[in-house]
Amino acid sequence: MLIKKLLRLPLYFVLFLILSENLNAQNPESYNKTYNKTYLETSQKNFKKALLVADSLYINSETPKFKAKSLMLSATLLQQYGDDKKSLEYALTAEQYVANSEDYVLQSKIYGFLSSQYRSLGLFSQSKNYVIKSEYAIKKIDNILITNNLLAFVMLEKAYYEIKFKNYKKALNFIYKSDSLFNASGNKKLFLIANNRQVEGLCYDRLGNYNKSLTCYRAAESILELMPDNYLKGLVFSGIAQVYIETKNLKKAKLYFKRAESIAEKSNHLSLKNEIYDTSQKYYFATKNIEKLAEVKIKQDSTREKISHNILAFIDKQYNESQQKNTDDEKKSTTNTLLLILLIILFTISTIVRFLDNRKQKAHVKNLEQNFYQAQEKHREYINLKESIQKNNDNTEVIPVLEYDQFSMMTPATEKKLLAKLEKFENSILFTRNSISLPYLATYCDTNTKYLSYIINNFKHKDFNNYINELRINYIIGKLKSDSKYQKYKIASLAAEAGFSSQSKFATAFKKITNTSPSHYLQTLKDKKND
Repeated sequence: MLIKKLLRLPLYFVLFLILSENLNAQNPESYNKTYNKTYLETSQKNFKKALLVADSLYINSETPKFKAKSLMLSATLLQQYGDDKKSLEYALTAEQYVANSEDYVLQSKIYGFLSSQYRSLGLFSQSKNYVIKSEYAIKKIDNILITNNLLAFVMLEKAYYEIKFKNYKKALNFIYKSDSLFNASGNKKLFLIANNRQVEGLCYDRLGNYNKSLTCYRAAESILELMPDNYLKGLVFSGIAQVYIETKNLKKAKLYFKRAESIAEKSNHLSLKNEIYDTSQKYYFATKNIEKLAEVKIKQDSTREKISHNILAFIDKQYNESQQKNTDDEKKSTTNTLLLILLIILFTISTIVRFLDNRKQKAHVKNLEQNFYQAQEKHREYINLKESIQKNNDNTEVIPVLEYDQFSMMTPATEKKLLAKLEKFENSILFTRNSISLPYLATYCDTNTKYLSYIINNFKHKDFNNYINELRINYIIGKLKSDSKYQKYKIASLAAEAGFSSQSKFATAFKKITNTSPSHYLQTLKDKKND
């Protein structure tokens, strides 16, 4: 019965319960009893009651360690319920309580949880920072068995990180390291083994090794077969369905994605729903069931909106807190005015001594300003001349290419970094998401919308909407040329596959980019095939 309840818990929290025997000597028995009963029993029957108990534990906790544990109980309950924003808030507060403690096990657990949560929200830089912090805390733990256990989870988190950026071979190396560490620690928990096999199966599927992928997924399935439905089982079923779709075994694919779909509908995990809706759409697209495809697309769009809302709400909260901190700092600086005045008096003599040097510097700055305006004028003349030449050559409106110079709003290094992230984005199929937006892409690129718009306008030579539309149209054209079955699909199906919300928008974008309509383009391909 205990194993069944453990399967419903987030993986990082399962580890905490596994290690609890090593902490019992430091924790009052009554606290542990209430704590474990709340998570393992009360939360499965009455979520609100469990959250109230967790809050009560926090209020009555007398030490930072107990307060941090109580907050993590709330954070994990909220994560299980699907409220990632509040879950992160609780975990970040817990982090503050253990930041200066010597409880490195609890520190590494909290850092690991935060890493996982940030990754699920698509905030990869923050996620990676917490992986590093978790590793640093683990190095300070004396117990080698606990160390190996914790490091195994760190390796798995690193694998997830590499998967997000399509580095599947690197991810596999981390999974194998995780397996080795689990074995070294003597940890033989079946659900941990199943989790590693699920991630391994995902990597092999993305690498196109479907036989190996299916073997891994089958290993996970056999472990989870007699256990109750849970998040991991949903991912395994979805993964098996995807392999069968890729290998054209649609009968078996339907069997598994339906089982995965059933788990997703009962779950509060938005990421699980999103993953399984992807699989469902691939199946319905392969079977040309447009009605079901549209139905699942609506469900997925709704789920993605909730995910985006959670991300943006959290980012907005972080921004507001940062602004508030700046305000508080300004208030503190006001109280130090007298001290600053004294410092200014002390530096007055040295300022007078440097006065003559400053005059020379001002003269130099003035010369630089004059050079700047002269260069700016020459730059405008160059752009006007280039536009004129291009218009005369092909009689078309050309957006000038702005090479980096002193007028750019960011450094070459920043431009190079953003261009590399855009290249990764272009090599994915994220642009086929109907809900893609400039703020979403800016978050993906770890930048702001202003910088991203600048890069797209000046290096891709178009605005955001036209940039996305061109990626989508080129994606569909590639499919039409490489896979003849796409030539048999209706325009509406192609529009949905590309990520357009309507057939008319797809047709308009297609004609703008190719100078021909989708139907005419399809007919041309068919005519060439018949010749």
